[in-house]
Amino acid sequence: MRSKSGLTLVEILISLTVITMALVPIINFYNYYLKENFKSNVKTQLKFLAQEEVEKVIAMDYRSKQLECFGSTAGLTNFYEKENFLIKTNVVFLDPETGELPESYPASDKDDTQLKRVTISVSKKNPGSEQVDMIYFKTP
Repeated sequence: MRSKSGLTLVEILISLTVITMALVPIINFYNYYLKENFKSNVKTQLKFLAQEEVEKVIAMDYRSKQLECFGSTAGLTNFYEKENFLIKTNVVFLDPETGELPESYPASDKDDTQLKRVTISVSKKNPGSEQVDMIYFKTP
């Protein structure tokens, strides 16, 4: 007589199917978690670099050549790369009463509005990557 203590092929296949159906959502969640964790790390790096740039601007003198933006309503824009990131700095004069660009944009020191808006934008070099912007208002 045969012993019936073993499993049949059908029982094993059904067990494997049930286990696979249970593991698929867990594996998908794990992949989602890894992607979100990576995005969060990149965003943190972007914010850190932007804050670092803002701190450099805070340390600069109001009349520093790096903050000079006379003559053009587009102001002064600089781009540079740091590691795997692209950093853009834009400096424009603002009218202190309205907070907007002045009607007659300053062409020299005598026309200075005494208020500059410095916008720092940081993104990864990859096209379509996320970007972080920080704005700082500089006065003499």
